[in-house]
Amino acid sequence: MDTEKWTDLIRNLIWAVLLVAALILGIAYGHWFSIIFLAASFAVLKGIILIAQLRLQKAHNTLKQKLAQQGCSTYIPKPKLIEAMRERSEAIEKEINRRCSPQSCLRLMLLGRSQGLFDSKLGGIPYWDSSQPYPTDAKGKPMAMVLQLNMEQLPSTALLPPTGMLQFFISADEEILEGGYGADYENPTNQSNFRVVFHSQLNRYATPEQLAQYPRCETLKYAPIDGEFHIAAYRGESCINQTVNRFDALAAQAVKNLYGEELGQREVADYVKGLLPKEIRDKVDDSLAVGFSAMFQGVTEDHFQMLGFPAFEQFDPREVGSPYNTLLLQIPTIETGSTHEGNHNFSIIWGDCGSVRLFINSEALRRLDFSNVYYDFQCY
Repeated sequence: MDTEKWTDLIRNLIWAVLLVAALILGIAYGHWFSIIFLAASFAVLKGIILIAQLRLQKAHNTLKQKLAQQGCSTYIPKPKLIEAMRERSEAIEKEINRRCSPQSCLRLMLLGRSQGLFDSKLGGIPYWDSSQPYPTDAKGKPMAMVLQLNMEQLPSTALLPPTGMLQFFISADEEILEGGYGADYENPTNQSNFRVVFHSQLNRYATPEQLAQYPRCETLKYAPIDGEFHIAAYRGESCINQTVNRFDALAAQAVKNLYGEELGQREVADYVKGLLPKEIRDKVDDSLAVGFSAMFQGVTEDHFQMLGFPAFEQFDPREVGSPYNTLLLQIPTIETGSTHEGNHNFSIIWGDCGSVRLFINSEALRRLDFSNVYYDFQCY
């Protein structure tokens, strides 16, 4: 018999003892009206509780049937077990953050349509100084701009310049786009089919008409974006998460310090589920164990950012101690809503709801040298 059933049994025994005591006292002192009232009140209250329990049990059984039909686990841990798991995961998270402090970043967000040539924006006609050669891909074709950021429109940071324009281009060739948006998995710094460009000064005489000849990302079949959107930025913080290559060592040390146990090859979610009976651990979803903390999640729309910690759909491809130690830009898939037919609308979608990241060495960023940038594309 589990704890809840024992609790119900004890509660009912207490009720019975109190009722019998009241009846004895009532008979002894001749308070028949009080006896009848008490007995009636008890019967009504107990009936209400019983009806509520039956309805709750029915709802629970319905939920289990629906989960079973969808191929999901039908096991739901008791609230105290969930609370215990959450307390342990929160303690581990706090210890990891103590050892690896959250980093400042710039959160980016889409704010409706943009037509400005000098705006921070996603898609659209790119700013370009026509006196400079326009970026071309490995086939010699002009590239399409994914995103540009006007530094004057961003909050100031220690690493980023206060003025200028940062741009990210990818090949406009449909075959190259379909094959991975210009990423070279063998040589991630090969900018043949992607390009990072920084303009330290802007030619304010440039006009959209002069630049309309170049490809626009939102008009291409396999391009990741659908439309031209203004980008705003605000200061934020990002913590390390379990997809970053340094995380495993930090988590292992945190568990060792807090509980004197070895984490081994287990992830934190699997470790905290060790508080559950062994036979049902595999049936419990990770989110019940660790909640929805950013530390234990992969990429979300909130990871549209510059600087701070990256997040990966698969794994961190950089080696520990990699010179590409600064997240220049991360662009996730961003959904704008659903249609009446239930289909999804996306402003940005990378493959199977993936994302891209651009990494750079911090010293190269200070020199505004964007010739050696690590380009990573991953999806689920």
